[in-house]
Amino acid sequence: MIRACPPLISRIALTIRQQQLFRPHDRLIVALSGGADSCALLDLLTRLPGYDLHLVAAHLNHCLRGAESDGDEQFCRELAAGYGIPFESRRVDVKALAQAGGLNLEDAGRRARITFLDHVRQQHGAAAVVTAHHGDDQAETVLMRLLRGSGMAGLSGMRYNNRRGYLRPLLDVTRAQIEQHLVQEGLAWREDASNRDTDFLRNRIRHELLPLLEQYNPAIRQRLTSAAAILADEERLLESQAEAAFAELFHKDKNQLACSIARLKAQPPALQRRILRLAYQQLTGNLEGLSREHIEAVRRLSESPRPNARLALPQNISALRAYDQLLFCSGPENLPDPTGETIIRAPGQYRLPGGGILTIETASAPVDFNNLPADSACFDLDRTPFPWIVRTFQPGDRMAPFGLGGSKKVKEIFIDRKIPLAERRRIPLVFCGEDLIWIAGVCTSELCRIADAASSVILVSWRT
Repeated sequence: MIRACPPLISRIALTIRQQQLFRPHDRLIVALSGGADSCALLDLLTRLPGYDLHLVAAHLNHCLRGAESDGDEQFCRELAAGYGIPFESRRVDVKALAQAGGLNLEDAGRRARITFLDHVRQQHGAAAVVTAHHGDDQAETVLMRLLRGSGMAGLSGMRYNNRRGYLRPLLDVTRAQIEQHLVQEGLAWREDASNRDTDFLRNRIRHELLPLLEQYNPAIRQRLTSAAAILADEERLLESQAEAAFAELFHKDKNQLACSIARLKAQPPALQRRILRLAYQQLTGNLEGLSREHIEAVRRLSESPRPNARLALPQNISALRAYDQLLFCSGPENLPDPTGETIIRAPGQYRLPGGGILTIETASAPVDFNNLPADSACFDLDRTPFPWIVRTFQPGDRMAPFGLGGSKKVKEIFIDRKIPLAERRRIPLVFCGEDLIWIAGVCTSELCRIADAASSVILVSWRT
């Protein structure tokens, strides 16, 4: 006997088409907890007309409720077998995970679920993971994020399809409609006693705050989900504008991103914040640990009167102001040992402790001194004989720059040339005895002046 198509199937089939969530015959991982929501989701997906999906049920045992947790796992295993679909499960001690990572149980459980579901998806080569989040969950999420001070991205709630490939086809459905479907179809599910534990923020919102708000507006759940849908559309528009501006403003070099501060400040503040979030995300792959306070601190850094300044961000990221540039760097700053020295006794190639290669050769033909590249210089070997010493900058270093007619602190030369602090520590300084004769790529000393055409000329170049 063919079962009639329940109204809820037509409802989610429309959502799937409108949101383009998946295609017929796709392989999907169904997050199955054993609760009413996920049991209804599994039933609905197996009965979608015209889709013939290849489903895999995935259950994570959080090991929080002893025999009850084990009973949930066994129930899900038997449920999947009843539908004739593969079943995957894993046991994770979420309480121990939370203690080890300094997390609350909700966050530890969420991370464990994502890790598990991502693994099952990869193992089965599935197109996506499908979860049973519904309209009431959406209303609770919006309130939770509002209480935590989220911006538009947070208040837009959960998306039908997020960037991780997690699908939520039940976001237009209420918890009451889900339970009605289960009762009408004679389907069983498990009740999780922890869903009534008001030690969890979401449960307090569900059982205390939302019922209170319904006294002011009985349709508060629908209003919250409608507001989230509108904000989600506007969030996507602003995000696309931010991505275009980010691509235009920032350029990447190895493990750092850089942009012009003036061009960043020309953007509206709302776009500035989003652009800075994207820069952080480009280096980390996520936004974990990054708060609104961090973003505002970076904006203040770009407004700072100090030409050079640094700000530490989560995940070993640094934001640096270097004169008119704003930089995001990942990993510890790779600074050379300022005490490291290289002794140059003859022409040749020398790998420097601070990075780069110094090449020293005898000029075999007349040198056009006026057209030397910035990373090259010529020396009169009669006036600057070997051995030379190469090291990095130290406070108090001075030199007599070519054509200046006097000496000057190296620090002042760096400032005049607007060389960022981090770069100053990487630039080789070449000494002949006590005299500084070359700040590589910056300027040469008056001592480098070639006496006459008969001089023994040495050509030096520095390549990073």
